Amino acid sequence: MTEGRGPSERVPLFVPMRGFAGGGAGRAFRPSRGLPAAVAALALLGIGGLTAVHVVSALLGLPVKIVPYDQWAHWAKTTAWDDTRALAVASALALIGLALILIAAVPGRGRMVALRTGDPNLAVGMPRRTLARALRARANEVDGVRAARARMRGWHADVSVRTDLRDTTALGERVRTAVEDELARLAPAHRVSLHLRVHGPS
Repeated sequence: MTEGRGPSERVPLFVPMRGFAGGGAGRAFRPSRGLPAAVAALALLGIGGLTAVHVVSALLGLPVKIVPYDQWAHWAKTTAWDDTRALAVASALALIGLALILIAAVPGRGRMVALRTGDPNLAVGMPRRTLARALRARANEVDGVRAARARMRGWHADVSVRTDLRDTTALGERVRTAVEDELARLAPAHRVSLHLRVHGPS
């Protein structure tokens, strides 16, 4: 396996896998969600540590009251479920739980784009910036294009070209065909839609 040293590297990432057609490529290049996982782990570690300190100190007869459990317990016993404060706390906890579930379940945008190969058990990963540069270079090769820009936004490729020609419609069709041919040649595992803008002489 060969890995690039950064997101802007041109070196592709080769990942052997099975079930390419069944979504294996998407799972292989899915972001690890390291930051949310670390935050959740630290929060659970802190809660567990505080609980352990309170339990052990109580068993030793020297209770440490870092967290005001007695006040919280009294508030919970004397507050009705339909109280505004209770509903606000419950809603906040539900939103935090829902956010954690969505972070874990919804695929994020990775730095690499999976490309199909002739081998169904092999995926090639290309950095998004490298893919954008390839599309920009292909657009610049079209006759009549003075300058081109390309950017990947999720699974959308935004390509913008400038020209000195008055007839921007015909040029736009040629650029679209060229960029779509380049996408077909690279063969991303996920469909990439193209948004093209042509700017003529002002």
